[in-house]
Amino acid sequence: MAIQTVNIPLEDDFIIQGDTIPKITFAFAAEDDIDLTGATIKMQVYNKSTAIIDIANGTGITLVDDKTFEIDEVTAVNNTFAVGSWTGDLEITLADGTRKTFFRVKYNIDTQYTI
Repeated sequence: MAIQTVNIPLEDDFIIQGDTIPKITFAFAAEDDIDLTGATIKMQVYNKSTAIIDIANGTGITLVDDKTFEIDEVTAVNNTFAVGSWTGDLEITLADGTRKTFFRVKYNIDTQYTI
């Protein structure tokens, strides 16, 4: 089974350079066998070998409850991403040390023409 790729933002296939990227909420179903209590959640996205996004709990990811977390909003001031298509992944390490990459992420950054 291939790992799923999530385009960010979810409703579009691109982000305009310099625009605000809205908060994204991820929620596991009540019946899913996962408890995020005490978990560490990390996401990194790369431009070649350079991490352009490197976030975790408290630094861009918010743990809401035992089944829900959010990737925080990226403000226009902080969206200085280079134009292109950048990939990475999101990894969760549970309190018991179990670590799993849940999905790949893809940011498609398009050129900003209005300045």
